[in-house]
Amino acid sequence: MGVRIGFFLLLTLLSGTVTLPAQDVRTAFFPRARDYVSEMPPADRVWLFVLAGQSNMAGRGLVEPADTIPDPRIFSVTPDMRWAIAKEPLQLYQPALTGLGPGLAFAKALIGYLGEDIYIGLIPCAVGGSSTENWLSDSLYNGVRLKSNLREKLQWAQSYGTVKGIIWHQGESDATAEKIPFFKANTVALFNYFREVAGDAGLPVVAGELGLFPGVEKNRLEYLQINDIMHEIANEDPHMIVVRSFGTTPKDDNVHFDGTSQRTMGRRYAAAWLSLVNKTNR
Repeated sequence: MGVRIGFFLLLTLLSGTVTLPAQDVRTAFFPRARDYVSEMPPADRVWLFVLAGQSNMAGRGLVEPADTIPDPRIFSVTPDMRWAIAKEPLQLYQPALTGLGPGLAFAKALIGYLGEDIYIGLIPCAVGGSSTENWLSDSLYNGVRLKSNLREKLQWAQSYGTVKGIIWHQGESDATAEKIPFFKANTVALFNYFREVAGDAGLPVVAGELGLFPGVEKNRLEYLQINDIMHEIANEDPHMIVVRSFGTTPKDDNVHFDGTSQRTMGRRYAAAWLSLVNKTNR
């Protein structure tokens, strides 16, 4: 099924405002109950997206009331391997730290451009602090065996739908002089692995730039190198695209996007996926 989107619609999705950094993710609006899906739609109507990488994809932004309002057409995998109506926070690991990420904003933006009979199933697999080395070696990292966990959840979810993309944000843990020389090869190997598990050699991968926040000099050169490498990979991979992080704002740690920028990145992921699919379908 092709997806068509005009230039002005892309601009709408790419736009977003910024606010001052938020300090705390565990608010009164943090959801405490799950609404499980009693009956899944037919598998050919469920589009699956894997949310993977490290802490910015895992979510470190402030959860606000609108983030907990569910869309009945957007599902998410729960820790007990069931489908529930998606609400923030989506990610399953490090619950004391996990807050708002870009995943639900991505799904909410995208669902508006799909047919009314299409549903989105989100598969959260991001683990904070994980490097590409940790992923490739299937390390037990923060209690999660990274590749095995993704493979288990993706293969289980494929009984209910079709994998349409990997939504990836990672690189902060690789932004060191020791790791940067291996970052490209590691990342390409990971994307190949994801596509192998999904059974789709042309599976779209949408990756996000690291945040280059104004006035922050620590690791800036390394972050620029990571972003350049991501774009280099995308230039060589017709089924990959990179989301820009321009105009985003951080939390007080100057590493993680604040809540507003998490939503902005989510909308940009949706616009980028649509652009990539349109390009490869021509």
